[in-house]
Amino acid sequence: MMTYLSGESDLVVPSYYEAIFQHAADAIFVVQPGGVIREANQAALTLTGYSRSELKNILFCSICKGIATCVEEASCTGCFFNHQSLSSFEMQIRAKDGRQYPVTASAATLPEDPLGSMVIVIRDMSQLQRTERERHHRLVTNKIIQAQEEERKRVSRELHDGVGQALYSILIGLKVINHLPLDDEKKRHLLDVQAMVEQTLDEVKNLATDLRPSALDDLGFLPAIRSYAKKFEATFGIKVELVVKGPKRRYSSTVETALYRIVQEAMINAAKYAATDKIKLSLIDTTAEVRLFIEDFGRGFDPSQVEGEGTGLGLYGMKERAALLGGALRIESAPNEGTMVYVRIPIDREGESVHADEGTHRG
Repeated sequence: MMTYLSGESDLVVPSYYEAIFQHAADAIFVVQPGGVIREANQAALTLTGYSRSELKNILFCSICKGIATCVEEASCTGCFFNHQSLSSFEMQIRAKDGRQYPVTASAATLPEDPLGSMVIVIRDMSQLQRTERERHHRLVTNKIIQAQEEERKRVSRELHDGVGQALYSILIGLKVINHLPLDDEKKRHLLDVQAMVEQTLDEVKNLATDLRPSALDDLGFLPAIRSYAKKFEATFGIKVELVVKGPKRRYSSTVETALYRIVQEAMINAAKYAATDKIKLSLIDTTAEVRLFIEDFGRGFDPSQVEGEGTGLGLYGMKERAALLGGALRIESAPNEGTMVYVRIPIDREGESVHADEGTHRG
């Protein structure tokens, strides 16, 4: 049995109610009509940061929105003390250290208490709100990334089908003109213009591929990354080794895009900063998840010095792409010991991300 002492009357509570009171996950306060706290459970002590002796016999209003007296709070129509019962009341609880927590509360008068004390049950909503904010952030970021990729795809297609085809037509016309009877000076100028058009056409093709390689949509991640590795070797003179373990299959468009962009970012970082002559890519498909390792053998760096930077090495962007798919990305590096980027993304047997917020679709 449990007895609450009021100074005027004792309230005796059966032991099974006491067990519920003490072990409840929600904070519970027993408050006299004047607002003085008679009793509080362990969850209430944890939430407020007060000890039991500190919390008892102080005004509940002193922790409710930090108000020092009941006068201002009692004037509020939503105040506990103006109702026989109240549910789903949103408020702020002020802890001993001054921090305020968003909570929902319900209150009711104790029917057998001669003083008419109230029991107030409070649920901390800070974790729920934090989770909701994180979920909203994932959804918004995912939408932004999808919109960016769609725009990349559109511009890439326009460059290939529009600008690229127009330049190719010009090039053919120049070659036709080149077979006409022209003096040497005109032929020389014509060849110069032809070379400029060929160079511009190559640049347009490269730009279209960089924006969104058609192989990624048409053939999948592996063929696209093999093509990118060849181009990378030719551009930077860095050998790229690709190792694949497990089934060679297509993944959802969102998964393949994320993997491709992470590889692209990591390899460009290695070319810029690592001073390496080799990069090793390892793709491991365990059916339950896809694992990707991007390893260079260069100068390395201290990850703690770039962690949290919004730009620079683009580490945040790579981690964000993996996290949006319910996965994770880890950087392992040290000065003079190279760098390894490790990516893990959970997938189902169909190659879809198992993350609920993803909204994946087949490419």
